[in-house]
Amino acid sequence: MKNLRLLVFLAAGASLILSSCTQAPDPEKDPNADAAYKRSHRPQEYREAQRSNVNY
Repeated sequence: MKNLRLLVFLAAGASLILSSCTQAPDPEKDPNADAAYKRSHRPQEYREAQRSNVNY
């Protein structure tokens, strides 16, 4: 029973790790998907700095 519980726990952990690690698309095959991936993975501060409605 302990071994089964450990096996289920390890399988769940491995699936979470593998699903959270997304690979960037190949820019040579699909440049638009690569650009969208890069935009979605920018830090929030960078997005705020790039807005055009910045008040000085």
